[in-house]
Amino acid sequence: MKTGLVIIFVFGLMQALWAAQVDVVNKELLVLPGQNATFLCRVGVALQYCRIELPGGRTFNLNKQLPSNSEVSYYGNGLDAGQCGVNIHQVTEKDNGAVKCTLGIPSETAESVGTMSLIVAKAPKQPELDLSRGTDSLRVYKINDVLEASCIVRDGRPVANISWYLDDEPIDNMALRMPTVIDLAKENLQSTVQNFSRVLQPIDNGRFLRCVAFHPAYPGGHSETKRQLDVKFPPLPIEDPIDKFGYQIGKVGLINITIEANPKPRIEWTVGGQLIKEGSTDNTGRIEAEAIRDLERGRYEANLRLAAVTKQDTEVEYILTAYNDQGSQTYRIKISTSPEPEGFKKFFRQKIYGVELGVGAIVGVVVLVLFIILLVSILIFAKMTGRWCFTGGATVIDYTTGENGQPPHSDGVSGDGVDNPHHQVSSEYINGSDLPIKKDEKVDTAV
Repeated sequence: MKTGLVIIFVFGLMQALWAAQVDVVNKELLVLPGQNATFLCRVGVALQYCRIELPGGRTFNLNKQLPSNSEVSYYGNGLDAGQCGVNIHQVTEKDNGAVKCTLGIPSETAESVGTMSLIVAKAPKQPELDLSRGTDSLRVYKINDVLEASCIVRDGRPVANISWYLDDEPIDNMALRMPTVIDLAKENLQSTVQNFSRVLQPIDNGRFLRCVAFHPAYPGGHSETKRQLDVKFPPLPIEDPIDKFGYQIGKVGLINITIEANPKPRIEWTVGGQLIKEGSTDNTGRIEAEAIRDLERGRYEANLRLAAVTKQDTEVEYILTAYNDQGSQTYRIKISTSPEPEGFKKFFRQKIYGVELGVGAIVGVVVLVLFIILLVSILIFAKMTGRWCFTGGATVIDYTTGENGQPPHSDGVSGDGVDNPHHQVSSEYINGSDLPIKKDEKVDTAV
C-alpha cells in the first residue's frame, strides 16, 4: 500500500517536472475599479485548451472562436500560437487576487499552470496626524521643544506612500523613521504609519506640518492632513544699532521695525530719555508711537511717527523695547538724511533667524578683508625682493662675468654662492657699490 502511494507521488512529481514552463506576461497588475485588465500565458507549442480561473472560483474556457461574454473574453494570438490570455472587461472588487491560467498541451498528460496577481486599487482612509504634547500645553510649543509626530494611513490597497512637508518644503529623510506597514487579512488591505521628530525653532512658528499620502485610488492621486505649529519665543534680536536712511528735514518721518515674536509682544519707545507707550505721543505731541501691527505668522510691525524731522532728530538714539511672556528685547535705532548705501549693505548683509548684520559689522568685515589683502601683498613683496624672513632664500642672478667666463669676486668675498643676498644687478649700480653712477663719470668694465 505504501509502495503504491510512493509510486503515485513520484509519477505526479515527474508529470509536474515534464509540464511545459509557462511564460506569464504581466505577473502583477494594478488597476482601478472599472478599468479593464489583460493577462497572457504562453508556451512554445500549440495548445489543446485554455482555462482561466478568476478569484472566487470563477472558471472560463477561452479561445478565439468563442464569443466574449459581458465579463471576460479571450486575449492572445490563438491556441495554435501557444497563447492563453484573458481580458477582464470591467474590473471590480471581487476580481482582486490571484488569476490562474491552465494550459492543456496535446502531447502532455500534465497541465501547465501560470499564476498572475491582480490588484484592484482601493483608496485608503484620510491620513491621520498625531502630534506630541508641548512643554506647557497640548498644542503649544516652545523653542527647543522636541516635536514628535506620527502619520497613519489606514486600509489601502496597495499600501499608500507617505511624504512630509513644512509648508511646501519637503522634510529631509534623515529626520524620518522607516515606515511600518500593517497588513489586514480582510480584503487584502494594508495600513502604513511613519514617525517624525524635530527640534522646534522660531522659524517653525506658523508653518504647517503636512502629512501627504499618495495612492492611485485617491482623487488627484493624493490626500493630506496638516497642523499649524504654534511655537512660543521671545522677541528676536536684529542688528544693533539699526540704521535708517533717507529721511528729509521738515517732512514726516516714519521709523518702522519688524519684530519676530510669539505671542504678540507689547512695545514702548524711549526718545531722548522720554518713555512713549504704544498708542501715545511724547509731551510735545510731535512724536507718536503707533499701535503694533500684526503681519501674521509671528511677525509684527512697530511704527514711530515723527511729525516733521529736525536736525536734532538725526542726532538722538531711538530705543524700542518689545516684550512678551517669553522674554524681552531692546532695539536701538539711528536715523539719517543720507541715502542708504544699498549695494554695499545688501552685499554683506545676512539674515539668520531674523538677525541682520548692521553697518558696524559690515565695516568690520571690510576692514578684515583689506587687512588680509595687505598682509598677503607684503609677503609676496618680501618673497620677491628677498627681504625680512625671506633673506636667506633670495635668488640673485649676476649677468657680469670675468675672465674665462667665470664670475668675478665681489666685496672681497670668495666662493661660488651668493655674496650678498640684497645685491641686485642694476644699470645704476655696479660691483656692489651702493653709490649711484653720475652721468659724467666713466666706468671701467671688464674686457
